Amino acid sequence: MSNCPQGYTRDEVHRELESRGIDPVFFWEWMTGQTQSLCDGRSYNHEKREYEKTKCVDNPHGIVTYTWDLERFIRWVEKGVKPVWD
Repeated sequence: MSNCPQGYTRDEVHRELESRGIDPVFFWEWMTGQTQSLCDGRSYNHEKREYEKTKCVDNPHGIVTYTWDLERFIRWVEKGVKPVWD
């Protein structure tokens, strides 16, 4: 589980993968060209048309990997499916 609502920090990705015996290098090769998010401690509210502080305001995480991407990668590896670079 990540500390950031937007996704997993690089350190969290490494811990999660290594705890499952998956080489993080393989994940980062697959992530090349994938979209990631930037946690800067705020989130845009489209209704108000302004930024609002998030729970990360005192500790912005920088670049984070979307939860969906990490979970999808782990499922592929654990099923023995070689990930396709999309």
